[in-house]
Amino acid sequence: MAKAMSTSEVIKLLRLGQSVEDIVLLDIDSQRIGFRDAMLLAENGFFVPGGNIIYRDSDVAYDPDFDEVSWNGKYEKMADFLVSKGLATNMPQESASENLTIRISIKDKAVQEWLAQNSSKLEALVHKLVIDLYRTEQMLHSK
Repeated sequence: MAKAMSTSEVIKLLRLGQSVEDIVLLDIDSQRIGFRDAMLLAENGFFVPGGNIIYRDSDVAYDPDFDEVSWNGKYEKMADFLVSKGLATNMPQESASENLTIRISIKDKAVQEWLAQNSSKLEALVHKLVIDLYRTEQMLHSK
């Protein structure tokens, strides 16, 4: 059975490394929270409405790998951005691909059931994630 808690209580538990499984946030729709706390909640399965997130530029560390990039255009894929910067070539989708099997050990029954029902979604997600990760690593090492 789910336990109802305030957003601030859940954030404290998460910072202490405590489990927040089966917890429902009572006041998430009325709380304004910092983006780091919002990310912490999101990483642990809670939805935080965008309008409730407080964001200040002063809270964000300067990162030349991100801040020095000129972002123009609307890219739907990392590959499109890399091609626009001349860091990759426009490669056709891998037609003759090799299948790889990845074993994932999951003890949580609910997650096992979800995986069984969503394996095709997971396969597509992991496929795209691995390709984008590879291309990003290539871009970073080409500097």
